Amino acid sequence: MSIYRELGLQPFINASEPYTRNGGSVMSRQVVEAMAEAAECFVDMSVLIRKVAERAAQLSGNDGAFVTSGAGAGVVLSAAACLCESNKEEEDLLDVLPDTGKAQKNEILIFKGKYLDIIQYWKLIRISGARLVLVEPTKKALLEAVNDKTAGMFLFPAPMYEEGIPTCEEIIPVLKEKGVLVVVDAAAQLPPSSNLYYYTKLLGADLAVFSGGKHIKGPQSTGLIVGNRTMTEFCQKLACPNPRLGRTFKVGKEELVGFIKALELFVKENPDDRYQRQKEKLERIQKKLAEIPDIRMELWAKGRLETEQPLLLVDLPGEKTGEECCRFTRAYQNPVDVGYFKKENGRPGSIFINAYLLKDGEEELVADAVRAYLEQ
Repeated sequence: MSIYRELGLQPFINASEPYTRNGGSVMSRQVVEAMAEAAECFVDMSVLIRKVAERAAQLSGNDGAFVTSGAGAGVVLSAAACLCESNKEEEDLLDVLPDTGKAQKNEILIFKGKYLDIIQYWKLIRISGARLVLVEPTKKALLEAVNDKTAGMFLFPAPMYEEGIPTCEEIIPVLKEKGVLVVVDAAAQLPPSSNLYYYTKLLGADLAVFSGGKHIKGPQSTGLIVGNRTMTEFCQKLACPNPRLGRTFKVGKEELVGFIKALELFVKENPDDRYQRQKEKLERIQKKLAEIPDIRMELWAKGRLETEQPLLLVDLPGEKTGEECCRFTRAYQNPVDVGYFKKENGRPGSIFINAYLLKDGEEELVADAVRAYLEQ
């Protein structure tokens, strides 16, 4: 990776998660080639955007879809779509957002909970012009909060986010019975690929938002909104190339083509084969680390957010911490980023290793780096 070294950067092996701070994921050769081909000519962007949206809906098993510039943009556009759908009588609302002065329904609900500090993405909802209303995490409090100003509600699924909060499975039926629009921010809730339609088609949410550059392995600056066709069309009308709220969320022709190729590959890949490849890599790491005295390890069947991917948990001996381990491995001769838990999330003396992004052979380098830390 000489281009990074020319800029004074040191590439590293990602054995943690496709975090934004790590550059998301790594695109396949097919995706990169599709992007390069798209870059060689011009195309009517409005038509391309529509065609990609139609294909994304088909691949994800939804009635509608829209590809935007990351899941963060998807949150903003989805909130704006709730405002537009809830205030259909205001025909010019598309053109005046984030000004909601004419909108009778301008409130979006979210549950209170410790996840508000863990994931700050809920704050992006305000960019749409909506007023955020924090609701105590009970069905009773939610029903009392719904009123004639409610434009929708956002939910954030995953065990650590839903701790002490009603789950999507519990709360979406309640909201739909009340006629409230529901958006699920499921940015990192992949795999399985069935989650692309689980929240919308099976649970009944109006929209769900996913990252395009994490587990789908598309361009990092892409995101996917799926669900109700009318709602996704509002997202499209609000976004570039239109001079509206989402004009800043521009997605280039190369990214659009790259994303749809990545989505095709993700949906078509055999999930059992993908899971087994990761498990075998983690077992090789586990075997190599097992030679260290007093080491305790556990191979989890599911990922940190209950996604369908194995995860190797390593409890570090003594006073060693996961954060310290990561600093060491990132500075090692073959730099490696390992996952660790922040103090507020518990288990500060542990690391986790995810093989989702490991190329063949990199598991040996991951094991070497962690062993070097443990043996120092």
